Amino acid sequence: MARKKKSAQPDVAQAAGGFVAGATGSYIPALDDPMGKYDVNTSAEKVYKRNWLIRIVAIIIGILLLLFGIGFGCVTVLNHGGRFTVSMTNNSYGIQLSDIPTFDKPTLQLYGEAIENLDNITKEWILNQDGRLGSEAPVYKSYEEFEQVYGSHNAYFPAEGEEKGNGAYFAYTFFVRNAGEEVNGKDATVDYMTTLQVTSVNRAVDDNGARDFGADEAMRVMVFINGEPTVYAKPRLGTDNVKELFAADKNFISDTKVMEYVRSDFEVDSVDRYTVVIWLEGEDPECVNDIMESEVKLKMEFNVIEKLDTE
Repeated sequence: MARKKKSAQPDVAQAAGGFVAGATGSYIPALDDPMGKYDVNTSAEKVYKRNWLIRIVAIIIGILLLLFGIGFGCVTVLNHGGRFTVSMTNNSYGIQLSDIPTFDKPTLQLYGEAIENLDNITKEWILNQDGRLGSEAPVYKSYEEFEQVYGSHNAYFPAEGEEKGNGAYFAYTFFVRNAGEEVNGKDATVDYMTTLQVTSVNRAVDDNGARDFGADEAMRVMVFINGEPTVYAKPRLGTDNVKELFAADKNFISDTKVMEYVRSDFEVDSVDRYTVVIWLEGEDPECVNDIMESEVKLKMEFNVIEKLDTE
């Protein structure tokens, strides 16, 4: 926003040589003050230099604030969103899902708690050890401790006059169990595949209509499988496979598929633990204000891989 110009101030220095600032009537030359009575008064030249110095400092401060705003400027990105579903399909093998480790209520479909307004952070903030997320967000000593929480464990910034503040990150931990039984001597051990997909992205358009922006361009998805994390991100903008510089272990497989994983020899009574963490990476160059109105939805699917009967 353009700065408002101050109204012109009346000149109090209008003669060559020193004089008393703010004097009314005729000026009082400093040379007529042999006793130094008016030495505390400022000359016109000093006033001029001081005003220029103040302007330069103000410009520098403005530039620094602008740069900070560019680095961490995107807010309200995943509106009503990122609804996250986990489902089991093609299941005739007794595979169960639960977000409680005791499997009190096994199911074939789970839902992570949505975050309506997801702000941007950077990966180092997730554990909140330095308090960057505020006092309302949990603090963890390590990712091992972080992953011990199950179900939805999203983090939020402190609310400012609202019931809940902007989201810092989405986090959901759940479990997969093989509850199958051997029938007629046939082993119930199975292989399964899990895929994490972006089901929709409502993209925002800049004011000039020259380009659209999607929150998935700055999104990071960290998937823990039995305690082993991998961070996924879209390739660097304008490239097919160049990995992002910040918080990225692997590229998305495609625009609509984040990752896939094959679990072999999943034996009866075995349990796999999954944690999915989603955030907007503030260090990503694509994390700009123009993606504010974007929305992303994701789902995770599990499918048992059919084995050919060779007997």
